[in-house]
Amino acid sequence: RQTVFNRHTRRTKPFWNLPLIHGLGCAGHGVILIYVIPLAYDRGVFTSLASAGIILTIISLVSVISRVVTPIMAEMYGTRRLMAASLSIQAATVLMLFWAQDAWAFYLFAAVFGLGFGGEWTGYLVINRQYYGEGPMGTIYGGQTTGALMGHAVATALAGLVIYATGSFNMVMALSVGFSAVGVLVISLLDDTSHVLIPDWEN
Repeated sequence: RQTVFNRHTRRTKPFWNLPLIHGLGCAGHGVILIYVIPLAYDRGVFTSLASAGIILTIISLVSVISRVVTPIMAEMYGTRRLMAASLSIQAATVLMLFWAQDAWAFYLFAAVFGLGFGGEWTGYLVINRQYYGEGPMGTIYGGQTTGALMGHAVATALAGLVIYATGSFNMVMALSVGFSAVGVLVISLLDDTSHVLIPDWEN
């Protein structure tokens, strides 16, 4: 049953697009989660890396709210719309870091960025059911999780090389914005979620 289901899902565009979107979204926020603290410290905003850690604390606390709210809102207002909104928030808020020179600016960034960060992945659980109904979801979700972790791995390594080559965080932030923006573009190419894509696969 799982073999037949997976064979049908591989013929649909979301099977391939959703892991790509997840990878791009995680690349977008993964770069920030790794490098926002050294960025803030490098600008002299905080006296130590440990004190700059409050930025990640704020991001994490705010993301708890959006992780709960996003799936609920996705079912009410549309999953693709909420996924695109989350990645758009990620991209837009990173632009704040180009000019942030005070602690309050980093705190404001963390609070708003946390909304997009928390909402980025929780919509996948909803959209999988909308696209594929009640089929066995292990392979689908495993592929999406693999895409997410590949996004983290590639983006953080690439960002490290960029910093090593340029000595600046600006290109790293531009990479983050670019990853999230391309993710929004791919979301716009997804199928409509109003009907199951393979309703008769068991037949």
